[in-house]
Amino acid sequence: MAGGALLWVLAACEGAPREHGVATGPAGEDAPAETPSATAGTDDVTTELARLAPAERAETPRCEVPALPIPRPRACGRGRPYPRCKWLVPPAPRSEGRYRRWRNTIPEHWWARESTVRFVLAVADAFHEAFPEQVLAIGDLDAPGPRHATHDRGVDVDLYLPGALMVENAGGGRMPSNYEDESPGEVEVLRGRVLALAQLLASCSRGAVRIYYNDAVVRERFLAWYAGQGFPDNPFPEGPMVAHNRLHEFHFHVSVPEDLAPLPFAEGGDALAHPEATILAPPPAASAPHLSSRYRRPGAEGSSRPVAAE
Repeated sequence: MAGGALLWVLAACEGAPREHGVATGPAGEDAPAETPSATAGTDDVTTELARLAPAERAETPRCEVPALPIPRPRACGRGRPYPRCKWLVPPAPRSEGRYRRWRNTIPEHWWARESTVRFVLAVADAFHEAFPEQVLAIGDLDAPGPRHATHDRGVDVDLYLPGALMVENAGGGRMPSNYEDESPGEVEVLRGRVLALAQLLASCSRGAVRIYYNDAVVRERFLAWYAGQGFPDNPFPEGPMVAHNRLHEFHFHVSVPEDLAPLPFAEGGDALAHPEATILAPPPAASAPHLSSRYRRPGAEGSSRPVAAE
């Protein structure tokens, strides 16, 4: 991301990088880092919030796919359409710190349409440029089956900001608040990161995005910002951000259209030797308990329909 685009992200959001979600050990692939409590004082928070009021905003982010080798099957080179042709998000250790794999996600669930994978990688790159200390974890993309009612058309992805979203999925059904013990200034810093991610998702899709997320404060700010961007009409009936079931307090569920235009590679990225890989079906849920959600429950508002896990 250009320096001006970094300024745009900082200007557009309500907060700046702090200690929440900081990676505390070697970059892993199976789980995000622990999320220690904030330790900075009031003066530090005030200083960071003051950075968010520049007189003018810089240009929008470039939204380019970083130069990473992206596995895909031979069918892609032969021009076969989805689902014969899917792209695989590169393993997290090869991302140079841009993202991690969410702990409840298996590699077989990191496939999606080419345009979706390009979009996810471009957003991850831009977010890491602006917030290098904040862990961004990528969850399921294509993952039809017991965990989801969707994630079966190559256009969905779950994204996590450990320590910054409303609550933390701590495992075992525990969902502690990330905001309860923080000062108002700290909450603004954390919500700022969340808002910045949502704005990057909208900018890099030219507004063609739907995000399930339940924080009414972030949603109000995001929708007000979105309305002023001059995007084309949003292709989703619900609009660009909407509240959903309680699982969307600890992650974003992001959807884009099937005809999303593929984002360009950064310089040299399309010249890399992208490896061939076979699309592997995930193991049966019965043989892998982590593929079935412990959070499934009757649908909201009196419906008996099961709610997707994430």
